[in-house]
Amino acid sequence: MLREIRHTRQHPGEFRRRWFFSHEQDLIVWYSDASEIVSFQLCYDKYRDERAIWWKAGQGFSHLRVDDGESSPLSHSTPVLVSDGIFESCEVVERFLALAGEVPENIVMFVTTHLRNYPEVDG
Repeated sequence: MLREIRHTRQHPGEFRRRWFFSHEQDLIVWYSDASEIVSFQLCYDKYRDERAIWWKAGQGFSHLRVDDGESSPLSHSTPVLVSDGIFESCEVVERFLALAGEVPENIVMFVTTHLRNYPEVDG
């Protein structure tokens, strides 16, 4: 179940954020000063091959993979986000909805609406 991390660290000069955590997914939501969602990042498959789908107002989506730094010759490097391939939106949305019982409904609706509108790839 995604649960909110209360007292999420805020960074001066950046948008306010809320963070929801589970062992399978993390959801971070950024808000404008007017309390409107301006960005979200949903991290998923955290213990297999962690990926993130990131949406930003005015920019759209980025689908990323977490490079944990363990496969390089310099192991124990800092994890970084790198471009990834196809985003399986249906599977990710289904799992998000199963975990989102404690996430406020307006956030769930915003995230799922955007994820369901993720551009499909013809193949």
